[in-house]
Amino acid sequence: MRFMLLLLSMACSTSIFAVEFDVYQSEYRPLQLALVVDGYAESQSEETKLYQIIKNDLISSQSFSTLDPLSFIADANTTLQKIEYADWRIIGADVVTACLLIQTESGWQAEVQVHDPFRGKHLASRTFNGEANEFRSLAHQVSDFIYHTIIGVQGHFNSQVLYVKKRGDHADLIYMDQDGSNRQPVGKNFTLLLSPDWAPDGQHVALNTYVGNRPRLETFDLATGKRSAFGSFKGLNSTPEYSPDGRFIAAALSYTGNTEIHIYDIKKGTWRQFTHHSGIDTTPTWSPDGTWIAFTSNRNGTPQIYRKRLSGGKAERISLKGNYNTSPVWAPHGDRIAFITQKNWKYALATVHIDGSGLRYLVTGQRVESPSWSPNGQMLLYSAENGGARRIYRIPAWGGNAVAITPANIDASDAAWSH
Repeated sequence: MRFMLLLLSMACSTSIFAVEFDVYQSEYRPLQLALVVDGYAESQSEETKLYQIIKNDLISSQSFSTLDPLSFIADANTTLQKIEYADWRIIGADVVTACLLIQTESGWQAEVQVHDPFRGKHLASRTFNGEANEFRSLAHQVSDFIYHTIIGVQGHFNSQVLYVKKRGDHADLIYMDQDGSNRQPVGKNFTLLLSPDWAPDGQHVALNTYVGNRPRLETFDLATGKRSAFGSFKGLNSTPEYSPDGRFIAAALSYTGNTEIHIYDIKKGTWRQFTHHSGIDTTPTWSPDGTWIAFTSNRNGTPQIYRKRLSGGKAERISLKGNYNTSPVWAPHGDRIAFITQKNWKYALATVHIDGSGLRYLVTGQRVESPSWSPNGQMLLYSAENGGARRIYRIPAWGGNAVAITPANIDASDAAWSH
């Protein structure tokens, strides 16, 4: 999540304006996937469950659609032994995946093959093993394997998400798998909670909270629940983000009399100022190689996105269009930056190349906030208001349909995807 400072924020209007954003839509056609699951388990329900998890994972990426199993000529066991590609070409399968689920003494084993029927080619095989309580993780690993084999990019299905659930005057930190399952509170009853960011080790989170009426920065241990303050200066302490190597945390502080980006050395326990400008600098985000920090600044009169080398030098403006651009988040592959923009009181999630070219508006809505990339850079999370409450949505970074992944009856925001 990227916290929007009051000085940069604008109050939402109840008037309706025509949306001027040209929302980008990819012309990509989802691949037709034949997913065949069979097995040796005590109950067929486990095979059905495995099928459903894999199917939901791959469909959620919007890179695949699944064919009706009633059209299949062969089962998984037969396909694993000898596949007849012509049988699958007839029903229009672009990809055939056969998975055999075996119940072992300690848990589960899944034997997986991926085929391209039109080229008549066996693409890959792998066997996955998991303990009895790791069934969902095993299924997500299979989804990752299929996705990587076909798309050529690492999957994101075995990743996790943190978000903020607001309850009256308090907030909880909620953990869930990327598909919305296994939802559980990991931190409860914060006075205020903003901007959680995963550490690269996956065990700690940096966040912005309040003690009394004073904002402060803390790290939160996901295993123990221990909270440790590392930034409690007079004035603003906000928007922390870990460096890619986990050694530093960049954040916005105002104790010097002006809001600037500062960098905290976790090992030494010391801060240093990174930006030096009379404008307001906030919402830092690191490049994947750790050599740049992008941030929001109003140094030219309106909030815009800039980037600056960690070694110093002049800040370069990235957002080249519009008068309101904020909350940058650097993509894991380093090629694009996601951010929030605005026209006529309508918000939009957008991405742009780091030189300012290739601007894409992905979605518009009310109170669109808090972009967060999937670990493989293929999807984005964001929050938006719907019916008076905020929900977390997921959308392909290359353009597609937005899908809510949190319930409609809670206020959810500030999503952070694990690395």
